[in-house]
Amino acid sequence: MSRRHDQLAAHIRRLGNHALNELLLQLPKHRFAALVEAALSRPVLPAGLVLRFEPAPGVDGWTVLACAPRRQLGTLTRHHDPRGRIGWRAWTRAGHQVQVAGVCWWRRRLAAGTALAWVTPASGARCLALAAYVRALADRQLQELLAGLPRDRYDRLVEAAYPPQGTAA
Repeated sequence: MSRRHDQLAAHIRRLGNHALNELLLQLPKHRFAALVEAALSRPVLPAGLVLRFEPAPGVDGWTVLACAPRRQLGTLTRHHDPRGRIGWRAWTRAGHQVQVAGVCWWRRRLAAGTALAWVTPASGARCLALAAYVRALADRQLQELLAGLPRDRYDRLVEAAYPPQGTAA
């Protein structure tokens, strides 16, 4: 990989989460869909998202908050399965039970909180996970992904990554 491509990859990795996701939205639909399928195939608690659990008034469970800034995502309640095992169910603020890939209860509170964050747009979990996935791509994979951008957008990106000689970056 050339030094020029290394610089472009480094520039992309320095973009903020929002800017990077806005850039990715400019990919052709089929490429963006494939990227999302690979990056968001399962719920994860991405770096940068902090969940806080506070006792929920009136229920045997917890209110889940995403922090910085503080946003209420929903509630977790204790659940006993038919075998008597204790687990957790997640509920959105609107009172809908969370179900991810056919799973509707989790053995650990953090796993239930992660599923709740995953289905709640206000948490930003998917945005953070998509940006982290793209930043973790090898330089060659990142370059191949960027090659799918519209030509004028790709050209502007290259210009931003490589200012003209003799100017400060």
